Amino acid sequence: MFSIFEILALTTLCASVAQSELLAPCHRNDNVCFEKSINDALPAIFSENKALGIESSDPLKLDLIEGDMPDIKFKFISPITTGFKKCVVKNVKMNLDALTLHEELDCPNLETTGKYEISGRLITLPIEGSGDFKISAGSYNIILDFDLETVVGDDNKVYLSFKSYKQKNEATAPISFDFKNLFNGQKDQADNVLTFANQNWKQVFHLLQEPIWNENIKKIVSTGNKLLRTEPLDQMFISP
Repeated sequence: MFSIFEILALTTLCASVAQSELLAPCHRNDNVCFEKSINDALPAIFSENKALGIESSDPLKLDLIEGDMPDIKFKFISPITTGFKKCVVKNVKMNLDALTLHEELDCPNLETTGKYEISGRLITLPIEGSGDFKISAGSYNIILDFDLETVVGDDNKVYLSFKSYKQKNEATAPISFDFKNLFNGQKDQADNVLTFANQNWKQVFHLLQEPIWNENIKKIVSTGNKLLRTEPLDQMFISP
């Protein structure tokens, strides 16, 4: 049996957890405050939260990324991306009347590793192989535009939710590619392709990036929606 003191302590702890805030509250339309609030919460946003059934987004683990373009096909098997906790959110524009949100993530160092299978043409050169891979991005800008919606929870409180989004991704510093065992280990051919890829990193990643970013951002947005269901709208924003 619990003593009355243990019951009181447990009750106090539960109340404290229930009232905890992921995002510090801001006045409506105060984008400066909201941007700071998001940045302060970013490490928690990208961390695992077992209580909410949320997996970590840094490292962000996926089962499979598939690219199927006319000239090149690839699979990244069990890819892991690290570095999202170092991103900084900028140019936040929240419009609660229109239910829209614009934000940009500047990420200084993102790295993806895993297993790969690839075949086709890498712009001008043939490419084929399977094995371990690593892609390291020195600096990346991710632009996100969300359409939001409001939903009523079981507690009859109103919550925000990401309804849909558009993304634009741009590497702002060189990207390095390392694919082991290209052409079944034929070193001359492999070195030729990797040299080409690293010298022409912008064009190469422009070719490969869409399926990679689609899967990564999809998981991050899914996590964001779970977190938003813990923050009632009247807790996130203070009415004038």
